Amino acid sequence: MFSYRILFKQAWLITRQHKYLWFFGLFAALVAGSGSWEYQIFSQSLNQGLIEGSYLRLNNILAFGNLAQNFLAGLIDLLHYDIWTMLSGLSLIIITLSITAFFIWLAVSSQAALVGETKKILNAKKKALTLSIRHGLSAGHEHFWSLLGLNILIKFLVTLAFFIVSLPLLFMVWRDTNTLAVVYTLLFVIFVPIAVSLSLIVKYAIAYRVLDNKPALSALELGEKLFRRHWLVSLEAAIILFIINFLASAVLLVCLALFFLPFLFFSFIFNAVWLAFLIIFLAITVVVIFGSALTTFQVASWTNLFLSLTEKGGQAKLERLFGKK
Repeated sequence: MFSYRILFKQAWLITRQHKYLWFFGLFAALVAGSGSWEYQIFSQSLNQGLIEGSYLRLNNILAFGNLAQNFLAGLIDLLHYDIWTMLSGLSLIIITLSITAFFIWLAVSSQAALVGETKKILNAKKKALTLSIRHGLSAGHEHFWSLLGLNILIKFLVTLAFFIVSLPLLFMVWRDTNTLAVVYTLLFVIFVPIAVSLSLIVKYAIAYRVLDNKPALSALELGEKLFRRHWLVSLEAAIILFIINFLASAVLLVCLALFFLPFLFFSFIFNAVWLAFLIIFLAITVVVIFGSALTTFQVASWTNLFLSLTEKGGQAKLERLFGKK
């Protein structure tokens, strides 16, 4: 019988018992916050509000364009200097790009590794497994380019959706009318669910690519079909996982405040700089470990849900409730 409780409990046990997966969770979180684009969409919309959140997204889009323009201008200016300055500047750029490329590879490979390792653990039962970070990254590397393309696609589509939503805000700067406000609200209501749906489709496409070794385009098509068949189950799972993340993050903040703030105040009162740095370092370490575990739980939950839907199917809670009536 299909049950969210059983699926999420299994994901929690995997997260708790196989802590080496937290390494993958640490870097997979770089692809999207907590490993989920829909979590980013939900949290930003709720925390920042309708108008403020859209202005911030619009500002980020425009800021990226300015950054690219300034980078190109700086690169052109660099050519006007002497050869040694040019070589030093170009070396710095190459080193920076190399480090960035390495972390992108690590993040995407870790995302694939989490999905693959979760299936291994779920299907293992009593069989002996070869589970390690090295094996996980090696397997994840095989799907790097496909998953990179899928992640770039969802990033582009979500950004495009919110850019379209934010267009009325640009016109409201010159002319603030009720019509533009209504248009903005309608676009927001239309495109936010579309952005969330795209995120879930790509999530299933990644699972098809990693677990069934489908080509990227075929995986995307299969992901869309799976989401269309089980869209209500997918949305219910996304909302439940969002609530779990929200509550877990709230508990973490309370614990950090209770355990670390008194020592931080103590360090300020007695001018103990070393203690302040130690407390901040410990707090950051706790947050990083917590984020790694939470991302692992998220990916394990979605992988488990994917396997359940493709192998046995599933019925949404709302369908079961109204079916009984």
